[in-house]
Amino acid sequence: MFLTSELLQLIIFGIFSVVSLIAAVYIINSKNVFYAAVSLAFLGIAIAVLIADLAPASYSIYSAFHILLYVGATVVFLSISMVIFKDLYVKQERVTPSGIAVAVTAVALFLAVIFGLSSSSGTNVPPVSLQELATDLLTSFWFPAIVLVVALLTTLIEAITLARRD
Repeated sequence: MFLTSELLQLIIFGIFSVVSLIAAVYIINSKNVFYAAVSLAFLGIAIAVLIADLAPASYSIYSAFHILLYVGATVVFLSISMVIFKDLYVKQERVTPSGIAVAVTAVALFLAVIFGLSSSSGTNVPPVSLQELATDLLTSFWFPAIVLVVALLTTLIEAITLARRD
């Protein structure tokens, strides 16, 4: 059972798909690392909305944690890294044969893991209700969630202040 109508879900999907594509293109083309990090936040929020749009009743808690942990931590990490390493310049080099060998080895290892896991038989896992998990997390761990939100916000404010000090 959806909390919203199918038409509204399609409209939300369309809008946030476009927002995520625009944010991703801006991240790639941005010359300023700080603005790329802020654009990464928009991309993460758009992805969280798309995740919640799949099934609002069950995936909304996952979407909230995606915003808190991944979006918040990534943007804060990139912002602070940008402030710390602002005088560091990256020298671009051409791809060497060793880089190609590493890429081929990584693909081979990935395929070996996938084929190794697909041939093994797994155990039966009891079904988990995301509704019960969300209720347990929000009733049992509400204080750490508030501390996490406040810590991420203060760190982001500090990173913005340090970035503007130039």
